Amino acid sequence: MKRTLIIATALLLMSNAMGQNSTQRQRLEQHVYTLAADSLQGRRAGSLDAHRAANYITRQWRAMGLKPLWNNDYRMPFELSGKSEYNNLIAIIEGNDPVLKNEFIVIGGHYDHLGVRKGKIYNGADDNASGTACVTEVARQLLARQGELKRSVIICAFDAEEIGLHGSTALAQKMEELNLLGRVKLMMSVDMVGWLKQSGSLTLEGTGTLLNSDQLTDTKSLGIPIKITSKRFETSPFGATDTEPFAKKGVPTLAVTTGLKSPYHKPEDDADLIDYKGLDLVTDYMAALTLRVANHQGTLASGKLSPKHSSNPLPFNLGLSLGFNSAWLRFPEAAFSGKSLIGGEAGLALQCNFSKHFSLHADVLYAYTRSPYPDPSDIYHSSLRLHQQSVTVPLMLRYYAGDYYASFYLAFGGYYSYGFDNAFRTTSTTHPATAAAIASGNGQHCTAHQYGITWGFGFDIGKQWEFGFTAGYQLNPLFVSTNMPRTFNTFSSCKLTYYLF
Repeated sequence: MKRTLIIATALLLMSNAMGQNSTQRQRLEQHVYTLAADSLQGRRAGSLDAHRAANYITRQWRAMGLKPLWNNDYRMPFELSGKSEYNNLIAIIEGNDPVLKNEFIVIGGHYDHLGVRKGKIYNGADDNASGTACVTEVARQLLARQGELKRSVIICAFDAEEIGLHGSTALAQKMEELNLLGRVKLMMSVDMVGWLKQSGSLTLEGTGTLLNSDQLTDTKSLGIPIKITSKRFETSPFGATDTEPFAKKGVPTLAVTTGLKSPYHKPEDDADLIDYKGLDLVTDYMAALTLRVANHQGTLASGKLSPKHSSNPLPFNLGLSLGFNSAWLRFPEAAFSGKSLIGGEAGLALQCNFSKHFSLHADVLYAYTRSPYPDPSDIYHSSLRLHQQSVTVPLMLRYYAGDYYASFYLAFGGYYSYGFDNAFRTTSTTHPATAAAIASGNGQHCTAHQYGITWGFGFDIGKQWEFGFTAGYQLNPLFVSTNMPRTFNTFSSCKLTYYLF
């Protein structure tokens, strides 16, 4: 840690001596070492250390000549739980086109981190001193080429991201109140971009929200030798960045990152681990990309949003399911139910969504079930095993409660099952007479067509992962033979489903 402080001090002194003659890479290194120094104690949102980090950023912006967006002050204070010690930093680089200059490209990164926990400083060099440094130097490049800009570019350093995306939420709300949000044509969040070499590429999540995104983000035409990985939409329910408040209001967004290769949310996320050559390249790419989208003459929005950001579900979902089941037999006349055995199932999940709360869900499953059956020659034993293989199709109406990140559902409906392989099998304790009867083909014959009622409940995580419990109760007798006691199948199952879309 002391070594980090010494390097940060040396870089700051060197930068002051060199002034504007310092290279971009040197400035990036200075920004990261300064913001991720032990002296800032992890930049916890709302703390004095976060205020000191904000002071450093504003000094850099003022020195390069950035113009504040509002009230001749970069700071945009906002309240949380009645406390007003939180501050976004907002600047603008005005465009030159008579019409397009009234539209905005927003690029930002959060500068807060986790602070000190259990005596350990979480410096957050990659998360997100790297993004703040990148955005600052992107602004410097755009200022140097301001005469080429058609749209205006809003530069942001967000506070309180780590405790709930509050800074970007406050900005989105304020712009909406001022009727400016509709003029935002693209919002980009630069979050954790300091590990390019280790990650192998710069990831752009959300390209599906842009028209002709392949052409807009193409590295060759931009002249930047960097590898890009494009993801059409942000999908992870466990991760969020400052794009979210804008995306939920219909704004096209790009989440820009080199991923989670760094010591994410760990005390080891220090400035000396950052790939500064890679960060320099990322900064050049983001400056070139921002200039391109700011000057793009056509429509930028594709009209598509990630399901994660949409308040309306997709009309149709398709998924893959895998689980286990437990089956047992009921004998109503004898008021008797057998024991259960474990089986398995796998197949497809299909869902038609009527609204945010109601959907019609169907599974097409291969199911393998096993059920003990009393030995007719010795009713005190259940040494027979009824093995069934079937294609089972439950169809249920579901009601959902919750939001994207975690929702709970209740379901009720019916099922149809076609048994294509039903057979009794003996064990070492099966009565000899019963075993001989089965061997000679005198065993009971199961009906191939089975149906009944089914119900269940489950949890969705991010609309991609689902864990569900289902129970079924057969309504037609299991056996064709009329000289045998009426028997009905009963089952329960637990399965995990991954939705492809």
